Amino acid sequence: MAQLTYSVTTSATGVNKVWRKVQGEVAQGFGFEVDEWNLMEDLKDYRIDVSAREITVPLDINEGAGIASIDEGSVEANPFTPNMEELTLNYVLFNGRFTASVTAELLDTYQRAAELKRQLVYQSMKKIQDLARHWGDYFYGLSTGVLCQTSTVATQSSGTYTLLNGYGQTTITNAALIADKFKVSDRVALIRAGALVTNAIGTVTAVTPATPSIAVTWNGSVTSANLDNVVKANSIENTTIAGTDFNRGMTGLLDLSLTASVHGLSSASVGNWSVAVADTTAGRWSGVKFHKGMQEIMFQGGAKADTCIIAPGVYRDVLALQQGALRFSDPFALELDGTIKGQGVKFFQSKRVPSSWVWMFAKDNVRKLNVMPRPDNQITWGDGIRMENTSGYIFPVSLLTQLVTNNRKAIAYWNGQTEQ
Repeated sequence: MAQLTYSVTTSATGVNKVWRKVQGEVAQGFGFEVDEWNLMEDLKDYRIDVSAREITVPLDINEGAGIASIDEGSVEANPFTPNMEELTLNYVLFNGRFTASVTAELLDTYQRAAELKRQLVYQSMKKIQDLARHWGDYFYGLSTGVLCQTSTVATQSSGTYTLLNGYGQTTITNAALIADKFKVSDRVALIRAGALVTNAIGTVTAVTPATPSIAVTWNGSVTSANLDNVVKANSIENTTIAGTDFNRGMTGLLDLSLTASVHGLSSASVGNWSVAVADTTAGRWSGVKFHKGMQEIMFQGGAKADTCIIAPGVYRDVLALQQGALRFSDPFALELDGTIKGQGVKFFQSKRVPSSWVWMFAKDNVRKLNVMPRPDNQITWGDGIRMENTSGYIFPVSLLTQLVTNNRKAIAYWNGQTEQ
């Protein structure tokens, strides 16, 4: 007698409609924290009224002269008083935007229970993360806005471009650090001799940290040359240099360290408008160099260094240097989590610190100028601008910002330091 065959009824297919779809809370799948954004909170605010016309600061930086040793009753010293110098401050405006539909507003307002995470909260959070990352990248850079250069020589409308020289500096070679300046969907441009290369505004379609390289689709055929500068171009102005970040970067740490003219005053004409230590000699960074930085900032700048920004590879090498000199009383209890310490100095490291570089400075003399419309980051539907003839809103997220120093002698730097 033959029997009918049958199979087990599965919940996944046979009676799947008995079950409801379940989703957990939104989880963050990647580290979006930007340590430099947190460091910004530690930097003191530069207190000044921000004017769109001109911001100047009188600077007492020139030393006097003319003290005479005279005989009784003889002629006195030649009178002399040095003039002050003047700083001219500027600012840059970082801007990002996102859109949301009127439908999303209605659902968020009246049917919020259906949202895993409020759409507006999620979108504004992502844009603030982008803004913080942008600030963290530009914190180290130059007012030129140059993030790196390319060595690719080609004529093409799309292709892969090998990157080198972070911020245009031959001393910054870490591949991952250079590639990290760009994300898929960022728009970039090539600048040569202060001008936009023809058609060279395009969209990043891939990032390869190991090379490092980016793939770009341009507006048209682009002829690139060795050492063309790469800048961001995320403005919707899509054809001219005005749509790029060229000459719209922050006055970052590299500017404060390397550029002769900062805030409109040049070290070429005012000798005291230069850093206390500028050490480009390759070698291991050590306690001796730490103390030299502390001393020279005190002797020349009259300030006490309290912050040391150090590349992670240099930090590891300093640990190796220090641990190699230690003697342990108990060889079975070797501690592996030792840290570098300096009295009164906070050591800061992150993945964005340029490879082989170390900075020391006094926070009193390196400050942030920040104007942010909504410092609490709580964007509401009322912040949206109704789009004309379109059922949606556009939300701008902006930050007016700058790094400001009134004493470059309160800064010391080393590059070419050994890494591990």
